Amino acid sequence: MTKTLIKKQLMEVFAWLYQDKKTGKNRDKKGIVIYALLYLFVFGALTVVFYQISKLLCKPLVQAGFDWLYMALMGIVSVTLGVFGSVFNTFSTLYQAKDNDLLFAMPITERSVLTARLSGVYAMGLMYELFAMIPAVIVYFSVAKMHLPGILFCLLIPIVLSFFVLTLSCILGWVVAVINSRLKNQKILTVIISLGFIGGYYYLCGSAGNLLQTILVNPQNIAGKIKGVLYPLYHMGLAAQGNALSMLIFTAIIAVLFAVVYLILHRSFFKLATANKGTAKVQYVEKQARAASAGNALLRKEFCRFLQSPNYMLNCGLGIVFMLIAAVALLIKQDVVRNMILKAAGYEELFALVAVAAICMMTTMNDMAAPSVSLEGKNLWLVQALPVSGWQVLKAKMGLQLILTSIPAALLTLCVEWVMKPELLFAVLIPVTVLLFVVMMAAFGLLCNLKAPNLTWTSEIVPLKQSLSVILALFAGWVVVVAFAGVYYLLRAHVTPAVFLICLDVVLLVLDAALVSWMKRKGSRVFERLGN
Repeated sequence: MTKTLIKKQLMEVFAWLYQDKKTGKNRDKKGIVIYALLYLFVFGALTVVFYQISKLLCKPLVQAGFDWLYMALMGIVSVTLGVFGSVFNTFSTLYQAKDNDLLFAMPITERSVLTARLSGVYAMGLMYELFAMIPAVIVYFSVAKMHLPGILFCLLIPIVLSFFVLTLSCILGWVVAVINSRLKNQKILTVIISLGFIGGYYYLCGSAGNLLQTILVNPQNIAGKIKGVLYPLYHMGLAAQGNALSMLIFTAIIAVLFAVVYLILHRSFFKLATANKGTAKVQYVEKQARAASAGNALLRKEFCRFLQSPNYMLNCGLGIVFMLIAAVALLIKQDVVRNMILKAAGYEELFALVAVAAICMMTTMNDMAAPSVSLEGKNLWLVQALPVSGWQVLKAKMGLQLILTSIPAALLTLCVEWVMKPELLFAVLIPVTVLLFVVMMAAFGLLCNLKAPNLTWTSEIVPLKQSLSVILALFAGWVVVVAFAGVYYLLRAHVTPAVFLICLDVVLLVLDAALVSWMKRKGSRVFERLGN
């Protein structure tokens, strides 16, 4: 039975390869081959990146006699990538699987269910770990002088290291499950954890260059820290050089850690996996209901959907976070920005154009309207049956994006003007341009979704991440910003930045009027006929 459950779990993990998420049906052989080649290209590109990093580190460290340090560093990269790739899947796979209750009701041991669940987490972590570990080993073989024990241990290290990835992923998943069982608003926890990982990812990407330079300039300092803090990876590096005792120590430490974590999981798995996810019982208190207009009720409905879906918030609302972070960073670094403006005397007006382009670029990361029609799914008829017009529904969907984008954009614009202190004309033109751009992107995203809706999805990830309307809305915003920048570059000898912004506002105003007019007349009729 355990083998059957493991097979089922692995099929679920890799369903993205052979199953069409739109229909829930299996792809034909041609479709599987095409998707396999597509993902092979994507994964291959990722592997090439780590191959280049390995080449950059390996030769200098091996020549300096720090072979073990190179393997330890690439082990850290592999573990980080493996945990990052599997941790988002760990909590949902172990504790929130839809068939947990069904399996526990059958004559199947908890150990079999837990082992099957862990196999899925292990496979995902191993896949991401190998993206970095395979090129690391290949480069090491081409640079270092290898002996038979070293070759054998280098081939075994990725397998042993994968259990370390599994151990860390399980620890994080268990912590999240414990917190989740005691927290009322579980969706907020998901968003906070996801934003934390995203923030850590961008921080590592931003500091990677300085970190690599520090390693190459002063490897002795890094080596001392790894010996003291990451003792298992120190022995992993020595094992790659053919040290059998270090290979034994490295394997034993990982085995003990995994055994301890497995025992903890086994004791708490059933309780956490079957914890009551319902809301706490509260005493009913009679309250007077407040009437709301149809428009406000529809807008409230859109806000509730957005706030109750972590996937919706994370995939379509990241612009809010980035704009707030940019506003805070701008206030912290205001002296640096002002010094740059002073040094570029005579070009102050160009900074206003750059600020407008930067703010508009960040607003494109908010695309709530682009999947909003598709998210109605099979329940679209409920909205269509309400005594409201199609235009009222579409206006509410646009309103969600306008409100959630305009507020952080306004805060960022205020910070920009506080730091830059532009002339009165630019102080007016900057927020006007940003607002007109936000309106255009909201209307355009909704238009794309009306033209290419997906109402037959089985997972909301499909309309949020894999729909044509979302892709068009996101990339079209970038293209528009770059296009306007290119137009100014071509006309810079003939128009001033102020005149260009005024002309740009006129163009955006015309586009906004055209899009809203189409939405009100034709778009509403398209919406009313959807699903018929």
